Amino acid sequence: MASNAVTPPRLGRRPVLDGMRGIAVLLVVLMHTGLLAHGYVGVDVFFGLSGFLITTLLYEEWEGTGTISFRRFYERRARRLLPALFLLVGAFTVLYLAVHPFIVWPLGHCLFTTLLFANNWVVGLGHEHDLGVLSPTWSLAQEEQFYLIWPLLLWLMLRWRLRPLAVLVLLALAIVALVEAVPHVEHALPAYSPYFSPLDRSAELLLGCAGAVMWRNGWVPRVLRWRLTAGVLVCAFVFVLVDPQLPLRWVYLGSAVIAVPLIVNLLSAGDGVIARVLACAPLRYIGRISYALYLCNLMIQSLLMHYVPGRSQYFYAPIVIATSVLVAGASWHFVESRVLGRRAPGALAERLRLRPPRPQHAR
Repeated sequence: MASNAVTPPRLGRRPVLDGMRGIAVLLVVLMHTGLLAHGYVGVDVFFGLSGFLITTLLYEEWEGTGTISFRRFYERRARRLLPALFLLVGAFTVLYLAVHPFIVWPLGHCLFTTLLFANNWVVGLGHEHDLGVLSPTWSLAQEEQFYLIWPLLLWLMLRWRLRPLAVLVLLALAIVALVEAVPHVEHALPAYSPYFSPLDRSAELLLGCAGAVMWRNGWVPRVLRWRLTAGVLVCAFVFVLVDPQLPLRWVYLGSAVIAVPLIVNLLSAGDGVIARVLACAPLRYIGRISYALYLCNLMIQSLLMHYVPGRSQYFYAPIVIATSVLVAGASWHFVESRVLGRRAPGALAERLRLRPPRPQHAR
């Protein structure tokens, strides 16, 4: 493995990662519309990508400031996640009270578990259908719990000056422990759903964290620096995606195991064919609106099937996809991006204070 520990690479804005988000959300939408049975693996790509990005950004903040600001971290997360979630919950509440098109738990139960970010455990214990169109919020709950725990753990490890190799070993031990614990939990809780397992999903997030530690420290095997490797990994992902014989757990865990090395490869191997495809403008745009698209598509499909019943999936799918993209685009342009664009009080002064002085000869 090559070593680059002295000058860790900076993440910056990587269009290829926006494209990965776009592919991931499209897989989920195709699954919801009945066109792709294993499209749920898009969620596993999201988890691996989320663990990678959050860990990288936290490391960069520590190196730049000597600490991790939890206030700024959670403010950024709230600005990114809450606007689209509130739009979803508001639309769900209005429709539930006005026309009652959904067969779910009582409204109070649905809103309580959703806003408490507990739906990963709700669906994990067999209540997916009770949440109805709010069931996609299970992955949001999983991410929120990760945000509560991982930044604090990483901050403690950095305060204790643990070497990156020690952090990587601890992550590997945690991943193995979580994966090995799932069969025991299934045995103890018969209603426990293997697909929605919060333990397996935590392992996927930590796998992304481990990938970030390796990438930042230059511990990238030479094979992951080859452009050809991206094609091999994509082929392996497609095999997992379409093979109907693979056990369920192999499908979703295997997808995460493939996605994280692919992320590292795309950031290490330069501008290959796969990277250029993922960085194309349409996929980048879908990636930008992916969060709202993920949240809204199931509700749109449910409404369409409620008011126009009895049609085939090939009738519903193009309408659902087109409408979902329009709704998600509107959410991004008119709500989410505006909330993200606002700066907290004092943020401008802080930015100006940290800006290096302008050279006298510059015009």
